[in-house]
Amino acid sequence: MAETAQQRGGTDTPTDRSGRTRALAVVAALSLAAVLANTAASVLTVRMGDFGNESLALARNLLAIQLSFLVVGVGYLWYRPGMTVPVRWPTRDELALAGGGLVAGLIAVALSFASTDVVVPALELWPDFTAYSGYGGSSVSALVLGAVLSLLVVGPVEEFLFRGVIQGRLRAVFGPVAAIGLASCVFAFFHFYPILLLEAPAAVVAHMTVYYSVMGAIFGVVYERTGTLVVPALVHGAFNAVLFLSAVPFA
Repeated sequence: MAETAQQRGGTDTPTDRSGRTRALAVVAALSLAAVLANTAASVLTVRMGDFGNESLALARNLLAIQLSFLVVGVGYLWYRPGMTVPVRWPTRDELALAGGGLVAGLIAVALSFASTDVVVPALELWPDFTAYSGYGGSSVSALVLGAVLSLLVVGPVEEFLFRGVIQGRLRAVFGPVAAIGLASCVFAFFHFYPILLLEAPAAVVAHMTVYYSVMGAIFGVVYERTGTLVVPALVHGAFNAVLFLSAVPFA
């Protein structure tokens, strides 16, 4: 990926500024397209009605959202065929880095839970927090299905859009550090923006912004260090799967 003049030790030229502005505009357009696609997918699943089966409903809703992400990402690559997303099987060292990323994510979620008990206990008092966060009770079959879909669908699709497409586009003009940070913010936005419609307390919005930004940064660093989308997809999918399966004893 290309470097800017600043990274090469030169000055910040009008061309560099124009490239960064264009990249931010592209990311904003992709984000808007993804929000609209998510909304259309949600409306469609609601109109399909209730299957009467929790596992089937979970699969339907999850797959609809992931399909909307996939369409946006593939659509952009079709529009800009010169951009590529590196996909190859990781080396042994890169798989070890994936393990480190998973551990970092589990530490982050542990700190997130701790913050709801110690730092901002008001989160647990907000009636919609438990339902939105998915901490409520679910059947064993739904939790296991969620874990499987996390590994096979959620991890690969979300990493394709947020790291492969968005972080990749930003990295070409901003460099790796800024690209990881900006892509992490976009990733966080898509995980908390629905609660804005529920008039969530500021503490809830701040908590989710920080938490999901940290998670996005972990996935972003893993992608940058390995240069293959397979590794962050594995980390993301395994992380979600661990969360689903950790709830099985309480189902």
